[in-house]
Amino acid sequence: MNRKAFTTLIVLFMVFIGLQFATAVSAAKIVDQGTKYSWDGQNGWTKSTWKTYQYRYSNGKINNNFIISYIKRYAKGDGKPDVKAGKYIFSFNERISIANVSANAVKITDWTNCELGPGTTVTYDKTKLTAARYYWRVYRPIVTAW
Repeated sequence: MNRKAFTTLIVLFMVFIGLQFATAVSAAKIVDQGTKYSWDGQNGWTKSTWKTYQYRYSNGKINNNFIISYIKRYAKGDGKPDVKAGKYIFSFNERISIANVSANAVKITDWTNCELGPGTTVTYDKTKLTAARYYWRVYRPIVTAW
């Protein structure tokens, strides 16, 4: 094999590897993110941040049948001797996934590492909405009302 053909083959191989990485990065898409500050009567001021992802099929189309939110909860450190007053300290994580299980139902899985609640809860809701539409019409108003 001559040197020019070998160089061309190496360049094509590197381009192919680069495209593989680019495809993997674009598999998830952030569709919603935000921060909400609220007053909790028991813990004082709390902060919630969330990011919601929607995934793509291998052909590039968006998967409307599955959506997942990652939520981080913080509490203000007032009154605690080991934390500087006014700083938010991390409390717990939460992960909520909504998936279509049939044409008339969605499955909502809520996982948390909070010490006070159950680790995972699974609920089903009868609806003709896709998981993405369920998130925007039913679940999203609840997220912003914390």
